[in-house]
Amino acid sequence: MDGLRVERLSTGVAVVVLDRPERLNSLDHRLFVALGQVFVDLAQDETVRVVVLTGAGRGFCAGADILGDPPPSDEEGATQWMREVQQAPLALFHLPQPCIAVVNGPASGGGVGLALACDIRIAAPSASFSVPFVRMGLGPDFGTSRTLPQVIGRSAAMQTLLTGHSVTAEEALALGLVSQVSGTALEEGVTLAERIAAMPAEATRRIKALLRESATAEIDTVVGDIEPRYQAQGICDPRFAERRLAWMDTKKAVAAEGGNQLGSDARGPAG
Repeated sequence: MDGLRVERLSTGVAVVVLDRPERLNSLDHRLFVALGQVFVDLAQDETVRVVVLTGAGRGFCAGADILGDPPPSDEEGATQWMREVQQAPLALFHLPQPCIAVVNGPASGGGVGLALACDIRIAAPSASFSVPFVRMGLGPDFGTSRTLPQVIGRSAAMQTLLTGHSVTAEEALALGLVSQVSGTALEEGVTLAERIAAMPAEATRRIKALLRESATAEIDTVVGDIEPRYQAQGICDPRFAERRLAWMDTKKAVAAEGGNQLGSDARGPAG
């Protein structure tokens, strides 16, 4: 649809492109609804192993288009409006597949929230992250009040939110907001997505779910319950025995060559 497109690659990667470059890919109500539906549809598509989210043109996403499509002015209407538009980042957060945000330019407000809802973030040198809510007398949305402190820590998140400071790509890398800064960010993002897509799909989904559940649990619960449950699912998979033998053969071959298995880029069989 106009303002949004999805490119499905033969490798099992789906690239979702926010395509409204003349507005720095800001989203009006129509696009919020459409974006949420895209993520719902992708979540149900077993052929999609990894999702990449990026923006067209020179920006990633300027968040909600509150100038061209302002929210209601009454509190009840504004509350309902926020609940509706926030279905898009919520659907993104709940994607079972790993998701990579390629932040190709400025991300602002809800755009930062969309990036944080992804599992991995790669930035172009021109990328920036701005959460200027406080300048308008507002607080964070799109899940940012939870995801930003989780990613960069509470102190750094408070400082960023209370000042409305814009973070450069290199600052974002230092904060751990992104894992990589690259002049070929989209290429790097798709390549990484394809590497992940080459792994057993149920394992990558399980790892994502495991990390999400463990993030809010006590360590005793993680070690005594959550990890054993998820690990048992993999051990009891009928494909595990074959994969284990293939892995052992790979280790033997590397050892025979005098290599270091931990440092290799060994790729297991996709399933």
